[in-house]
Amino acid sequence: MGFLGIDLGTGGVRCLLVEEDGGIRAETSHELRNRNLARDAHRSEQDPREWIFSLERSLEELFSTPANRDIHAIAVDSTSGTVLPVCGDGQPAGMALLYDDMRAAEEATNCDEVFAGRCSPTFSLPKILWMQNHLDLPEDVIFLHAADFLNSWLAGTPEIPTDFTNAMKTGVDPVLGKWPRGLKDLGLPEVVAPGRRFGFLREDLRRRWRLPREVALVSGATDSNAAFYASGAASPGDWSTTIGTTMAFKGLSEARIEDPQARIYCHRHPDGSWLPGGASNAGGEVVRRRFKDRIEEMEHRARKRGETRHLIYPSVREGERLPFASSTFQPFSDGEQEDEVGYFLGCLEGIAYLEALVFELIESFGGTVADSVFATGGGARSDLSLEVRAEVLGKRISIPAHPHSAMGAAILAAAGFHKETVGTWSRRMVKISHIVEPKGRRENYYRDRLLQFKARCHQSLP
Repeated sequence: MGFLGIDLGTGGVRCLLVEEDGGIRAETSHELRNRNLARDAHRSEQDPREWIFSLERSLEELFSTPANRDIHAIAVDSTSGTVLPVCGDGQPAGMALLYDDMRAAEEATNCDEVFAGRCSPTFSLPKILWMQNHLDLPEDVIFLHAADFLNSWLAGTPEIPTDFTNAMKTGVDPVLGKWPRGLKDLGLPEVVAPGRRFGFLREDLRRRWRLPREVALVSGATDSNAAFYASGAASPGDWSTTIGTTMAFKGLSEARIEDPQARIYCHRHPDGSWLPGGASNAGGEVVRRRFKDRIEEMEHRARKRGETRHLIYPSVREGERLPFASSTFQPFSDGEQEDEVGYFLGCLEGIAYLEALVFELIESFGGTVADSVFATGGGARSDLSLEVRAEVLGKRISIPAHPHSAMGAAILAAAGFHKETVGTWSRRMVKISHIVEPKGRRENYYRDRLLQFKARCHQSLP
């Protein structure tokens, strides 16, 4: 029994066909020809018809193998904040404004109240208002998020629901999961939870690809939420840390976490609990900038030393969002710069100490952090970094085998088809590739260094 997850990114479309037990049956992808068609600065847009072209090519390749036609449900994820106008017949009425498009700065100031005083021009709602103010739109215009548009093509109608993770930046009430009264006349779709069956693949596509049965269409999610469903975190207290250029945190909580400084925000989980999360400016970029293709060599040398006197805040830019909010925070690098092994170790430790401070912050708001943390991103490929994090946190680090957004979409497809919880199918389908256990090595060393790191952070704050 196969479930198809479709990931629409800014660079292309990825299709992942997954078995009920989490095994990968097939994968196809197709790049977009144009990443950005806008000519003006601070604007990003794409032709949504290219999305359909790339999706068609990916599906043609996927279903050219007869064994891949045995699918039961499809779900789509896409980047949050991307939105486009659509005519009543489902055809685009304009370009799609992408997640990082900044043209709606004036409209954003009029949306602050909807978002508790914190609306960015990159949010979907101000972009919709901009389109209403500047484009010649048809009377029957409907505004769809990127995933909604692919779903409308698959279903053969634009009268399809959106999911509440994509609707967050469009102003949905996160508690009620509905549009506020003031937004109901904007031409927005109905809101449902991710992982809800809403229709079937249109018949002409089913016949075209020789699919043997009706294929259910299931509501998807944003790419970051879909990736979380694929991380292995599925129960309250589970947290996933993604370390790439920067660090992103997302977890499961029974109660909504309220942060007056907005370092932590909350999405709804499809199963009814909350998904608190946040992002730090720190991450792996500080390591890659200095060591580039020498990271494997540095890991080998650093493992022999084990300890360092370097105390490093692992960020390359001024300002920070998490675990503290400061536009003027200055990252620090204490220690001899010529000692590159010490510097490398200091960076790995800094990432672990920052992660520990974020979890301290979560717990200070009444959240819980379980004994196992799920690790994704490029940082999950560094064995030494995983070992340092396990020791600093005193927690097991679990690394999922396929922590991709398309995998999360496939999990949603399975949950929607079976009408069961997303958490249930995440536990069934996510395979853990390996686990790093804390061994209690250098316990006093890491405890003292964490205290020094925390004190040094406070010194760097204004």
